[in-house]
Amino acid sequence: MSAMPSHTQPGLSAALLVRPSVDADAGSPVEVKNDQLPTSRLSLGNRASLAFAYYMIVFSIGIAATLAWQIYGDAARQLIAPAASAPDQPQLNAISLDLDAVRRSIDGLAISIGTAIATSQEQTTRNIDQLTAGLEQMTHELAKLQAVERYVLYKNADPPPRPVPAPAPKPVPRPSQAPIVR
Repeated sequence: MSAMPSHTQPGLSAALLVRPSVDADAGSPVEVKNDQLPTSRLSLGNRASLAFAYYMIVFSIGIAATLAWQIYGDAARQLIAPAASAPDQPQLNAISLDLDAVRRSIDGLAISIGTAIATSQEQTTRNIDQLTAGLEQMTHELAKLQAVERYVLYKNADPPPRPVPAPAPKPVPRPSQAPIVR
């Protein structure tokens, strides 16, 4: 859409499309400003003069910076150079010695930690072996106790009742052998 209203846009009245002329008898300037469109722009001449003023300000700042660098550049370089220079050799030697001491300390800690871990693992392995041996011994002793218990129960148990012998049957006389009575 363009910034200028067109006669095909809905909602715009015809009064907004026509710019009223400003006559000497038109009234106070406040009324004229209220009648103008709200999107009024600066004229081409005003815009050109503002752009030229901005350009001149930037140009002047550039020239001032160039002159300042030419005048104070050597002094600035000298101030920057000591700040950026390497530290003294004794300081580097001291730092190197400190780093070596830290490295040795870390190596010593690593060795002691490794030794402690290995010792702990060996102790743990020995403890597990001792527990395993103790468990095997307890299992063996328990088996012996169970065998003794079975033996004692067997010996102390009442003997099973003896079967009662069945009474011998009385001989039944046979009719053919009937006693002879006389």
